[in-house]
Amino acid sequence: MSGRYITFENVQSSLGKMYRLKSIFRDDGRALIVAMDHGMVGNVQLRFISDVAEKVIKGGADALLVTPGAARYLMNKIRKRISLIFSIPYDPTYVELAVKLGADAVKTTYFGEVPLDWDMMDKVWAVARACEEWNMPYMVEIVPSEGGKVIYDLEKIKQAARIGGELGGDIVKTAYIGPSRAYKEVVESSLVPITIMGGPKMDTVEEVLQMIKGAIDAGATGGTIGRNIWQNERPEKIVKAITGIIHENKDVEEALKIISG
Repeated sequence: MSGRYITFENVQSSLGKMYRLKSIFRDDGRALIVAMDHGMVGNVQLRFISDVAEKVIKGGADALLVTPGAARYLMNKIRKRISLIFSIPYDPTYVELAVKLGADAVKTTYFGEVPLDWDMMDKVWAVARACEEWNMPYMVEIVPSEGGKVIYDLEKIKQAARIGGELGGDIVKTAYIGPSRAYKEVVESSLVPITIMGGPKMDTVEEVLQMIKGAIDAGATGGTIGRNIWQNERPEKIVKAITGIIHENKDVEEALKIISG
């Protein structure tokens, strides 16, 4: 199996981090994380969050990405435990809060110019230091963008992925750009495993599955996907199809049959 997946060697400095990461990533080192932290943005509302959570858990999602407030709400609603990653601000005290609330990892978000300026790097470093102190895995989301639009440029995305690892991230979340053989350069230049972002809702489910397949073939750990799952009328089916690609090495045609079946 080629790729930079979650293994003991990736995070050998911390047994606590490894323990938490193993609750997110399966034995194959891959995971589908369903992003459900969009409510705080304001322009994308996720209604009936507990209903969607139940469906994606039933479909086989490996973890949910949520805010601490949403986590409190969901724990009173969903019946089955699932690993939680907290979306937090650039405030190291939130790492301690995540530990107290039982999170398995934390994530910060940066959309903007790459490389980062020194002030922004200091903010990431501060969270990374807190994560080391608390043995909390850190997902660093760095996405090159300008004027609110993602820059789908291979060199910029390679740089974003490398910076995330350099600043102390255990996992980097960034954009995917095809073809798969090109994205392999992103994976190989990164110091840590990569999970791809889903981005805005795509026109077809096939496009989503092709993106996931391309990322997996390039060696990514999987995806952290939001709108392309829960804005679909059948999120449970979409999750089953995506996890079929991620964990069972199904091709796109086989995954499409899961949705139509």
